[in-house]
Amino acid sequence: MAVLRTKMGSLELENPIIISSGHLTRTGEDIKRCDKYGGGAVIIKTGFLEKEYEKVVKPYAPGLFPDARAQFYSTGDGYVGICGLSPEPVEIWAKWFKDNIKEIKTTVIASLMAISVEGYINGAKMFQEAGAEALEICLGCPLPYLLPHPYAGGAGFNAAIVEEVCTEVRKAVDIPLGAKLTFNPLDASPLKIPQKVGLDFMTVAMVFPAAPGVKLDEIEPELSSSVMLTGSKAAKYANFVALLHLQDQYKDIHISSTGGTHGWKDIVEYIMYGASSVQVQTLFLQKGMGLIEELKRGISNYMDSKGFDSIEDMKGVILPKLLTYDDVLATYGETKGKIVVSADKEKCNGCGVCEEVCNWGAIKVIDDTVEIVKEKCEGCGLCVCSCPQEALWLEHTELIRKLKRG
Repeated sequence: MAVLRTKMGSLELENPIIISSGHLTRTGEDIKRCDKYGGGAVIIKTGFLEKEYEKVVKPYAPGLFPDARAQFYSTGDGYVGICGLSPEPVEIWAKWFKDNIKEIKTTVIASLMAISVEGYINGAKMFQEAGAEALEICLGCPLPYLLPHPYAGGAGFNAAIVEEVCTEVRKAVDIPLGAKLTFNPLDASPLKIPQKVGLDFMTVAMVFPAAPGVKLDEIEPELSSSVMLTGSKAAKYANFVALLHLQDQYKDIHISSTGGTHGWKDIVEYIMYGASSVQVQTLFLQKGMGLIEELKRGISNYMDSKGFDSIEDMKGVILPKLLTYDDVLATYGETKGKIVVSADKEKCNGCGVCEEVCNWGAIKVIDDTVEIVKEKCEGCGLCVCSCPQEALWLEHTELIRKLKRG
């Protein structure tokens, strides 16, 4: 049977499914509830030291740690939300760790944000002394009241700040340490820093700013305001690009990815792109944390069916099979007329969608039956994606890789 354990620095997680920092982990009581479901780890909701927290929220509610009402609006595959930070500062979390951590079976990872290097150092030391098993530094969050603070809101996009904070916190604590970074497709250099300065793990996230939908009958917004889109599968595919940027590192540092997980297949895909663990939140808000056992079974059964003995065996296996955009374009002349669409006429119901979307005139529906003129087919695959009956497929797509890799 496949082994789901995965290493995160000196920690060994029982499985790669992490309940991410979020609405489910806002307080110590929330962590106790998460502990019942068998995740590999759980990350507390990100918090500040009290004196720094009050500097951040002072314009809104001095001395309080506010959050929005009416936070979530479903988009179908995710949520538009306005979720804030932990209602409890680091000092309260530290007391919770001291009083409770020995009773918690699941690995609990602290999460820290600050508006100064000193704040990161002092908060990290406080968590370590309190018994936190690991620490994730959150270097970026789109909450509007954080954006004016360069060491909080946009820190993850600034390589110099990322290096400064990670270096100093690494000197200050010796528990497993990671940094949570938002992937910037225009500058991936911050993603290189955690390994460079000796961190044990890094979390890669893609944050999509979002605004609420409209109640058309009432002509009112679905929410009064919003900050981000979470849970959408779009995030998974964007994070794959981040993992491609990290393919020279995944064997040397634990990479945890988060965003767009809707089932065990998404977790497997992340691992095949080089992730060692996957952080999940929105799926559990939608369907409950009891789903963790189903996710573990799905991953394990798949690994057994494909002969993967461990997460390490499966990690990164898709990376050598991917080509660059230039590589694919270079095969155009040699694959023309070979990569073409084929049809299963027994599945075809004659709906005609394929004919409507074909730019090349290669598909006709005659007497409710699909007919293909392969000489005209450019092999784009759009008709395959559009077919509601899954009656179409592309022949010989393996030629692209064979031509470039031999």
